Amino acid sequence: MSPEAPVQAASWCSQCGRALAPSDLVQIAGSWVCGDCKPAFLSRVMASGAASAAASPRAWHYGGFWIRFAARLIDGVIIAIAQACIALLFFGSFGAQFSPSVTRSASVALLLGFQLLCYGLAIVYDVVFLRYRGATPGKMALGLKVVRSNGASLGWGISVGRYFMYFVSGMILLIGYIMAGFDDEKRALHDRVCDTRVIYKQSVP
Repeated sequence: MSPEAPVQAASWCSQCGRALAPSDLVQIAGSWVCGDCKPAFLSRVMASGAASAAASPRAWHYGGFWIRFAARLIDGVIIAIAQACIALLFFGSFGAQFSPSVTRSASVALLLGFQLLCYGLAIVYDVVFLRYRGATPGKMALGLKVVRSNGASLGWGISVGRYFMYFVSGMILLIGYIMAGFDDEKRALHDRVCDTRVIYKQSVP
């Protein structure tokens, strides 16, 4: 007498709830699904996966060294023009620095005020644009944006800290900037310290 075949335990479809033999079910994304529910469930899984991939940093297109360099040049030209206007205001409207009628202390004060205003302009330019637009005009012109590693916008603290980290990146023989050319995510030193990424705006969902 031949031994009886083992009885197959029933399982349930995670979508319609029907009790079926395990052989009538297929596992998709950790869920057991019957043949009738499989097409609709598979479509939902694929759509969800595509949305997650678009939102994931893995889908970002990072801005490389040279395009970021070009963006800094554009910003530098804009700031230089603004500083030239300030110089005209200081030394044109307020009197020439070396005029005989201007005392030495007044000349020093005038020059110091000019330099402080120029530095302040550069800081405000970078920080305010990063905080509210996610990019300086130079970066915006080239389609770049600065975000946190999780895709969030920059706050005031990160915007200010990132600006002053530029100096550190430059002080070490520009190595902090050059790092962007060899990093998988094109991170310069200030990006690593501040946990930021420079990406193309088209890659943001």
